[in-house]
Amino acid sequence: MKYEIVGKPDFPCVRILLKAEESVVAESGAMISMSSNVELKSSAKGGLFSSAKRAMLGGESFFQSTFTAHGGSGEVYFASETTGDLEHISLSGDELIMSTGAYVCGSPELELDSKWGGFKGFFGGEGLFFLKVRGVGDLFFSSFGAIHEISVKEEYVVDTGHIVAFDPSLTYNIEKVGGLKSLFFSGEGLVCRFSGKGKLYIQTRNQNSFASWANQFRRVESKN
Repeated sequence: MKYEIVGKPDFPCVRILLKAEESVVAESGAMISMSSNVELKSSAKGGLFSSAKRAMLGGESFFQSTFTAHGGSGEVYFASETTGDLEHISLSGDELIMSTGAYVCGSPELELDSKWGGFKGFFGGEGLFFLKVRGVGDLFFSSFGAIHEISVKEEYVVDTGHIVAFDPSLTYNIEKVGGLKSLFFSGEGLVCRFSGKGKLYIQTRNQNSFASWANQFRRVESKN
């Protein structure tokens, strides 16, 4: 699959160049534009149970869209729902664990499933589940803010709201920063301590922090 990512890092989108009869699968609503010979079909990929599980637990859409070029080559542009970066990796039978909502599009051969994150994920503010992607093919995922790749060799600490994706070879524990005073007054909240060797992708912005900041400017209707 040939591709081109344009507009990085602030407002990126990915241009997928499809050969005749080649397909790409994307999240519902991710398509920006496409060639007139590209056909779109929406389906519950993996069956109703898998789609419902992925939607309810993994934060992804129930229906996924498959785009196929017919009668010649074609192109499709995709973008994420939020303002942020977009990254590509090539999977060769391995896996990647992603935060909910990070998946944008990828090869039809890739399998998406929800992954139990344990109660530590719940207390970390990231929900109980992650999204697990495995198989062979191209994967495109997004963030809120820019994406930065870190090679973890032993241990590394990340604010829970800045995690985008990580290799399954990494294990993690949710911890508080300092004591209780630091937890409630430092503004840092909880962190995730990764251990092992593997790649870790973080984002430079935090959706929850941004939502809290923006909320102060929300107009409140007077009850007078």
